[in-house]
Amino acid sequence: MGTWITINTSFRSFFSDRIGYKSGLALNNDEMIQLLDKDDPLFDVFTSQKEELCRIRTNHIEDTFQKFLYRLGVTSQDFIGHAPTLLEMEFRNDPSRRKLLQQVLRYLGEIHFDKEKQSIFNDFNESQYYENIQIQFGSEALIIAHRLVELTKDSEEASPWDWLSARVLDWESPLELRGLFESESLDAMYGMFIDQRYLNYLSINTEKLGSIHWRQFEALTAEYFERKGYKVEIGSGRNDGGIDVRVWHPNANASAPPVQLIQCKRTKSKIDKVLVKSLWADVIDENAKGGIIVTTSSFSPGAQEICKARKYPIREVNRGKVIQWLNELRRVGRGVFMGD
Repeated sequence: MGTWITINTSFRSFFSDRIGYKSGLALNNDEMIQLLDKDDPLFDVFTSQKEELCRIRTNHIEDTFQKFLYRLGVTSQDFIGHAPTLLEMEFRNDPSRRKLLQQVLRYLGEIHFDKEKQSIFNDFNESQYYENIQIQFGSEALIIAHRLVELTKDSEEASPWDWLSARVLDWESPLELRGLFESESLDAMYGMFIDQRYLNYLSINTEKLGSIHWRQFEALTAEYFERKGYKVEIGSGRNDGGIDVRVWHPNANASAPPVQLIQCKRTKSKIDKVLVKSLWADVIDENAKGGIIVTTSSFSPGAQEICKARKYPIREVNRGKVIQWLNELRRVGRGVFMGD
């Protein structure tokens, strides 16, 4: 393992730049500190108030970088590791598969990395590699070769080093994370109402749901129904009569009433029956099929009872359900924006 000797402020700039490149999110130093564990080896590098020389182990840089990517919703785990090492550990008690691993690894080096190719993404003929592995070493080796290549891709995508440019998605430009908490803007480069990078972040940092900007909470709701295939209209945000999102069936004509009227309440307080009755009146007024209240809280007992007793077609989407939406939107987003 190596050591990097640098000025702490220069390192923080490097780290922020690489995080922005890989995640598509622009983070300031305070936002990076929030993602750090107190016992992280790099904690002092990020929190020091004075400019000073520091010695940083490269494996610590890699480990912390991978944790950041996970906590920003970019990767599915907080440790990726080195592909050959992971497989060697897995096969340590299986001599036959360990031998096959060495064969497929050696061959990968001969046809690719030994030819001054630093990355698996650099003109690697994957299908030809698998075909030759099958011919030379057999079906069991082919399975190992597939895992080796996929783990290598994962490792490179989670690497902080600038010579490994591979990333989950080629984000066009970094998006400021603070906009999720401070901005009413619905401009979304990767999404219709809210940017996919914010959805990725929230899917991991669900405790932040209650503190995002109320307009972004409305945008999240609209984005969910839009990706489900519905026609969606989001309200103006202010002076919208209390209806935040209107939803129509995909094939509805322009004059058809909405299928659902939605109110979004990013709040800690329980949803009371007054709000339920108000939404029911709007449903009647617009001849909609029903209403939905999307909240970071949940219905009060009174709200639940009035819906049941009067048979109001008003549905609750509480915090737990919104978290399910986020997990779904993250998975769907990878397909939408990566072309899976």
